[in-house]
Amino acid sequence: MEEILVNILSRLPVKLVVRFNCVSKFWNTLISHPYFRKKRLNHAKNHARSQKLLSLDCLDDNNRLHFYSYSLSLVQLVKDIRVVDCPSNWNAEGTKVYCSCEGLFLIGIWTEPHVEQPSLLMIWNPSTRESILLPHSKFNNDNDDDDDEFRSTYGLGYDSISDDYKVFRLVMTKDGQNKNEIFALKNNSWRIIEETSSLDWTDCSMYSGGEFLPFVDGVFHWLGISSKLSVVSFNISSEVYRDIPLPEIVCYLTLSRFEYDVKIEVDVGLTVLAGMLGLYYKDDNFFNLWVMEDKHGSSWMKLFTIPSYGIYKVIPTYMFSDYQMLLCFQLDSITRSKFVYRIISVGSFGLNNQIWPLDHDAKDVIVYTESLIFPKLGQ
Repeated sequence: MEEILVNILSRLPVKLVVRFNCVSKFWNTLISHPYFRKKRLNHAKNHARSQKLLSLDCLDDNNRLHFYSYSLSLVQLVKDIRVVDCPSNWNAEGTKVYCSCEGLFLIGIWTEPHVEQPSLLMIWNPSTRESILLPHSKFNNDNDDDDDEFRSTYGLGYDSISDDYKVFRLVMTKDGQNKNEIFALKNNSWRIIEETSSLDWTDCSMYSGGEFLPFVDGVFHWLGISSKLSVVSFNISSEVYRDIPLPEIVCYLTLSRFEYDVKIEVDVGLTVLAGMLGLYYKDDNFFNLWVMEDKHGSSWMKLFTIPSYGIYKVIPTYMFSDYQMLLCFQLDSITRSKFVYRIISVGSFGLNNQIWPLDHDAKDVIVYTESLIFPKLGQ
């Protein structure tokens, strides 16, 4: 009987399931059990109605973060507001949403202006409104004399081997030292990773939107540079780095080298599309999009090429069935505004597009799956 209830409840929307928590102790115990939460998550991953878009709206005077959550229905766009109540002793100067994994978001919060690293990291589930603060990293530059010595970004992923959620910190230093770190929630501690990557540089300036460190099948990905451009991957279970070659047109993009820096002169980046690693590259004339066809990183499949003249930036946002693609076009490079959303369809009659009714001021939109998952520190 209990298994029948689990199967029924796992197919209901998250909002409706959460209401059952207040019905009785029995319902609360059933819904709070890790087995049920995982079962509901696995069901939600395969259903479009559980896929949402989240965009940070503002930080109000009461230190509350306001987000907009949008549906991904092709029929009707539904928007609602999600709020995070921050501790009263915070004096937030800024926030950044780094990524989403299994319905959880990793958010950086600055309590001091003009420093590179966030003062606090928070994991938040917008569906259940649960949140938790993470302890400081061992390698924190808030007290360093020169904040420009390194930059870093963060990713959140699930390790199926240890059944644990982990935060990965990718650190880019000028001297090439390896200071990447990992935080395991079960251990409630940061640890510097001993393994190193063979690529010399990472261009942190590329991480300006979407999911910063795409996470696919237990592996984080980012762009690295040696003699040419390549993908670096890091497996959070084995803690092993690996280099993945890019399509030839992307491998040999022009690189600008300075004493302590390397820059890529065109817009190129990585993303996650329908559970696959995606690669995009835009120059003054065209925008190109590929996806990785297999988990071994041996084959890229090109989805399409579209004109990009007069467009500052194109951000792949979501892939529907039959390779319908939701793209965000940023038209203004000066004010970083004027966002336009389009659905690009690839079919037998070529490319066509339609307007997507997302707010034009919505930016840094991240796709997530509604879930009841919420890990605990030290458990």
